[in-house]
Amino acid sequence: MHLLIETERLLLRDCQESDALDLYEMCLDQSLQKSGITVFESVEESLHAAKYWMNDPGFKIITTKSDGRFVGFISLADMNRYDAYMELEYAIAAKYRNRGYATEVVKRMTAYGFTDLHLSAIAAWVRSHNEGSVRVLEKCSFVFEGRLRKHARDKSDTLCYSMLREEWKM
Repeated sequence: MHLLIETERLLLRDCQESDALDLYEMCLDQSLQKSGITVFESVEESLHAAKYWMNDPGFKIITTKSDGRFVGFISLADMNRYDAYMELEYAIAAKYRNRGYATEVVKRMTAYGFTDLHLSAIAAWVRSHNEGSVRVLEKCSFVFEGRLRKHARDKSDTLCYSMLREEWKM
């Protein structure tokens, strides 16, 4: 049984096959394509991913509470370090950016990771040109760890952020 997570304005729910079209359409945004997330070339590709994510309790679709509209996704995923260390990844559809939604869900997913999953550390990697995500991580009190030069597939720099459980503020 998977968990429904709430924020003030949003719901974080399990992925469904019906999310495939929204996931694909979100990937058509050029700025999102440059962010480093997986981009789907077709609705069929996004449907395949949606079916996979349906069984991943760490992957959540973000919807508005008021009308259930698709806003984006957020996930906590294993980084193959140790059991209590996970990576945070999120994407917000273009028409929902600059409303504070990313900050709201990152704070909530971080709380979920530390309280419900008993994580020790949550990491987030962001491309250096993704200023919006950098601002979100900094607003959410993630600590800048360093820069991996020309690390990304597009040869841009990757910025590494993290938060330890003892740094987290409820």
